[in-house]
Amino acid sequence: MLSQVVATEGSHSLRSPAPSRNPDRIYLTVLLAMYAVASLVAWWISEPVTTWDSPRYVGGDIFLFLNPGIPPTVLFSLIQEARIATLVQVVLYAAAWSSLVIAIFTSLRATWIKWPLSVLALIVSLTSPLWSWTLVVGSEGLTVVAIVVWVSTFVWLAGSARSTTLFLSFLAASALLITRPQTLIFVLPIQAVLSIWWIRRESISIRALRSALVVSIAVLVAATGWATYRVALLANDDVYSFRYALHNLVEKTPSFRQYALNEAPPCDAIPAALNGPQPWTDVIAFDNTLISLCPETFIWFKSDQVSPQAWVLYDPGAAVTNFRDVMWGIALPVGAEDSLVPNALDDTLLPVHNVWLATGIALVLGIALGVFGRIRYRITGLGVLGVVISVGAVSLYLFAVWAADGYDVIRHLVPITPLLPVVALVLPSALTGKQAR
Repeated sequence: MLSQVVATEGSHSLRSPAPSRNPDRIYLTVLLAMYAVASLVAWWISEPVTTWDSPRYVGGDIFLFLNPGIPPTVLFSLIQEARIATLVQVVLYAAAWSSLVIAIFTSLRATWIKWPLSVLALIVSLTSPLWSWTLVVGSEGLTVVAIVVWVSTFVWLAGSARSTTLFLSFLAASALLITRPQTLIFVLPIQAVLSIWWIRRESISIRALRSALVVSIAVLVAATGWATYRVALLANDDVYSFRYALHNLVEKTPSFRQYALNEAPPCDAIPAALNGPQPWTDVIAFDNTLISLCPETFIWFKSDQVSPQAWVLYDPGAAVTNFRDVMWGIALPVGAEDSLVPNALDDTLLPVHNVWLATGIALVLGIALGVFGRIRYRITGLGVLGVVISVGAVSLYLFAVWAADGYDVIRHLVPITPLLPVVALVLPSALTGKQAR
């Protein structure tokens, strides 16, 4: 009997222990699967949306100055069936947000706050000011995808010391530049700040990163060259500069309008239209009639005098004040009215007329969760400088877009303004994940 017991115990000791399962990994898989299903259901019950911009993306000409973004043009040219093309956008969108959530779990694996941050981020991603753009045949949907992927690499870097992760961040930044070239205003400085922060945080020498940095910078330089070329091509097109100048004439009071009335050759039709009962219709009509009404004024509106640099420098104080007033009440347009999130919750999580309030609340909520989750926030001079540079670069982008075209500024800011609350909620804690006590 004793020998049988010994034999039995010996056989048990030779068995390998049963693999332990990580509950967080299982629950995360379920969460992301539910998110993917919700995204597909929302696409299934919705219809694609086309705008007056949509036809230019289906021609396949990536060198057309109207199509600065390569991925949108390629997608809608290769898949001209809008229903299928928007499905691709939805799949990419879900993958981008899933990457952000997985990065949050990697960075904040030691604290429970990874759950509320991840769930809130996914719910906000389903609100109409963000998700609805996946249904639109245009560049906005893929731009949101590119920005979310890029931001997710910030969080991945917080939880990784591998140079491959830094290269992927440079690659994501480059993908964003070729998707929306105008974003180079903030992509380059933020990518530089992020890279310096990560190298100092991990105490890695530049020499050890030499190969990865050379390849990463080469990719980013190539994307920057393309982005610069495309932005310059669009900015130098007199058709669009003329149209944007007319937009600014109506929308920017007193900054551009006062500048134009003071500096342009006199044309009685302009103040008459601006002071009329329906000035917008009359001013838009100048697109075809100004050349015959006031040829000298037409030439002035076709010149470099209407560039943002010219009229902003004419009275910087008025431009900045006007920009502040417009941005304070900026709205968030939606690409389509379809969303799985109920309207009341949709308006509460991402209110279209209170993006700055939503961003402030998200920042306070994210930091409060970090405090309860025992995140040790470190405030350093270099950290403050990096935040100032990043916020300043984004602010400069917002100002540049507003200065270029006052009429469509709300839509042109779609990739940035709806994502501000998500960034404010997630990044303060996710970027300091290794500091958890």
